[in-house]
Amino acid sequence: MLGKCRYCQYYDARLIDCTHPARPEELRIVDADEALNCPDFTSTLVVGGAKRRWLVPVLRTGVIAALAGIAAFLGVVHLYRAFTRPPPPVLLRASASAPAVSFLEAGFDVKVLVLNEAEHAARDVQIFIRGPTVAHLVCQSVDPPEAFVEASPQMVCGWLGDLPSGHIGSVSFRFMADEPGELKLVAQVTAANVPGPQRVPIEGEVVP
Repeated sequence: MLGKCRYCQYYDARLIDCTHPARPEELRIVDADEALNCPDFTSTLVVGGAKRRWLVPVLRTGVIAALAGIAAFLGVVHLYRAFTRPPPPVLLRASASAPAVSFLEAGFDVKVLVLNEAEHAARDVQIFIRGPTVAHLVCQSVDPPEAFVEASPQMVCGWLGDLPSGHIGSVSFRFMADEPGELKLVAQVTAANVPGPQRVPIEGEVVP
């Protein structure tokens, strides 16, 4: 048992006696290893336990800090791989043509060609015409007519459908400008199952 004078903080091993101020002088300790039920008993082992208790939050903090460091390291590795990973191959290549100068009342055509370089058919291929000047253009027609999807102040959309591997598809858009100025458009191609091309700029000028 631990309730022994030897384990009490009032026991002095040099004096072989109890130093508690309330102890009667005539009462001496005969056996320091004898189990007793002393109301003044205060174990020295509690001090050691208290020391161990403060280690718990320290260890917990150390574990949390280590886990946070590992997470930060893995995050850096992930970002490094993301930035150093080569971009996906461009399998749908697009080109766009428009007149460098067109007259305000004559209108102009924008023709977009799409080449499928994938080893399989590209499904649901669409062409989007966007840009700062789209709001000042009116899409009068699309060739072929069945390729027309949508026209709004934000964009004009044409549909190529499925494009077999190695094939080229095209859509022509007929625009009329409502004011003269620079022509700044972008053609972009999307497909349901093939990575699309980079943005294809379309630039020109509409004169009175």
